[in-house]
Amino acid sequence: MRVLLLLASLAAPALAFASIDEYLLAVTHDLSPAAKDAVQHIDGQPRQLLAVRGYLRAGRQLQSRWSWSAEEIRAYEAGQEYRDLLSEIATVRARFEAANPGYSLYANTTARSLDLQLQRWNSNKSVGVIADRLHQAAVRELTAYPAHPDAKATLRFADFLRAWRPVPSAAPLAAPGLSLHGRSRAIDFQIVQNGRIIAPTEVAKVRSVWEGQGWATRLAAAMRDSRFAGPLQSPNEPWHYEYAPRARAVGVKE
Repeated sequence: MRVLLLLASLAAPALAFASIDEYLLAVTHDLSPAAKDAVQHIDGQPRQLLAVRGYLRAGRQLQSRWSWSAEEIRAYEAGQEYRDLLSEIATVRARFEAANPGYSLYANTTARSLDLQLQRWNSNKSVGVIADRLHQAAVRELTAYPAHPDAKATLRFADFLRAWRPVPSAAPLAAPGLSLHGRSRAIDFQIVQNGRIIAPTEVAKVRSVWEGQGWATRLAAAMRDSRFAGPLQSPNEPWHYEYAPRARAVGVKE
């Protein structure tokens, strides 16, 4: 009897399970070539899934938000808009220094390249933790899907990725290519005293230094009536402000 049962089990067709690889490929089919290439440079399926979620959520804004190339960065830094940015930072710095004698602001104005974004995405531990949670949720989601993605199943999985929310907070980095730092639209500020950074751009320092010592409030005060909006709320980054070029103020699209 045992032999008969074994033979019967071997003869029965194996259950087909939906492949994340196939569904990941399916939902990236209509992404821009730049986004598809970025996915190929991301380490591991979980981090790829998390990045693709960001690309899908960006939707039609994906191309307009995509990080500049090295050539585009050089052209930007040679133009008037970059000079306007530096002037705005100087105004904010002067206001901060007047209100906080002995302290100043450091701002990194170099656009963050796609290569650097990829490097940080692949190495950031918090991104890895959130990516693993998404991957686990995706595995559970696909148990009810057909083994191979058709058009309907692909749309369903794309909707799942867009709707999924990280718990307890968002990833500390934007998906590679989508960081506003990649187009000099986001600037990180640090508090400096005697040439030494005392309030760095570190998540571990948010409560103890930025909030505990009041630097978040003081920096926000210096930003009033400037062309900077912020700070970033999710994740909580009191040093992160977004710059609005003058062209945007008069309704000119980039």
